[in-house]
Amino acid sequence: MMKLPNLAGFEGLIDLDRRGVDIRPTLLRVLTDQYLHRRIHTLAEERQYTELTLRLLDETDVPARAAVAARLAAQACAPRAIILRLARDVLTVAEPILRLSPQLAAADLDAIARERGGDHAAIIAMRAVSQSAPQPESQPKSTAAPAAVRPELVPSAKPAQPQPQPTATSPVGRAVDASAPRARQPDVKPETQARELCGLFFTAGSMERRLILISLEFLPTPPPEMPVTMQQIDIWRFESAALQHKTEAVLRDLERVLGISRRMALRIIEDDMGEPMVAAAKAMELPADVLQRILLFMNPRVGQSVDRVYELAGLYADITADAARHLIGIWCDADPADARTPKHVALWQDAVEQARTALSDITRRSPAPRREAPAIRPGERAVGTDRR
Repeated sequence: MMKLPNLAGFEGLIDLDRRGVDIRPTLLRVLTDQYLHRRIHTLAEERQYTELTLRLLDETDVPARAAVAARLAAQACAPRAIILRLARDVLTVAEPILRLSPQLAAADLDAIARERGGDHAAIIAMRAVSQSAPQPESQPKSTAAPAAVRPELVPSAKPAQPQPQPTATSPVGRAVDASAPRARQPDVKPETQARELCGLFFTAGSMERRLILISLEFLPTPPPEMPVTMQQIDIWRFESAALQHKTEAVLRDLERVLGISRRMALRIIEDDMGEPMVAAAKAMELPADVLQRILLFMNPRVGQSVDRVYELAGLYADITADAARHLIGIWCDADPADARTPKHVALWQDAVEQARTALSDITRRSPAPRREAPAIRPGERAVGTDRR
């Protein structure tokens, strides 16, 4: 267990450390994300961040150090001691610092090149060349627009033609008129429809995924029942496996509880954006604080941003268990856990066209304004301190 100072707002992570979970990589990412959330820091804040980060850098692996280096590389507010430490690290960690950091003076770069030599010196030389290269002269901006783009200067110009109605791309890849009635397609098999909708979800952006999950709540058919209802001991075991990066145990629980295939379970935990894990957790009825800890620890690409974790926690609160289970039903039919006929075909006969219509509407909506995630402030409790 690490010996950590009393950190306001991080009690939840420190509690996990007491339980034997290695929190160092996650704590390093979270501390850096919170430090960069503000541009101005007191001397005490900078000293505490510097001391703790230098200690964590000595105790974490290369991927964790590389993630921090990538976040700090171009930041003028990054503590100089940390930048000098990262710049002398292995090349994977040092490269973005050597290329971009404004904290490194010429004397620092010369000293690092002499000490490290080889690839470090080559990157420093490339930085020197790029900084000494003459910049192209900017063209003077004309205050008058070209006559070709000023209709009032061209009396014979034709009036602008009205834009055609936007089209939405249907899940089967055909461009269709969004205003035209959508006919049923009885020749398309339900499992094919499920694969199309599954692919649409996984290739969608964050806002589109949110709208998909919200729209699935309004399907006219009831959601499928989950094969297993998780008890408190099951939730504890699943969380422990996720926090300790026991991927095999996590995959087995997802397969067993959701009735999905192993390939789909792997797709959920490896997704870089995090919405599939949110949907799985909602369908499994995991407590919100458990989900937040899993998001922080299970996939570093999701957990490296505290803001992103809070955004996903907000999505978890906004969707219903029924919507999440409808999505699980789609996944089960898209990639059945066995070779038999999909289990939810009866649901699809009435619901699939409703889902198609909802997803088509989503492609024509303007994105809603992004909700800013709250920052952790001194005195507030950290993610996951409210255990049920």
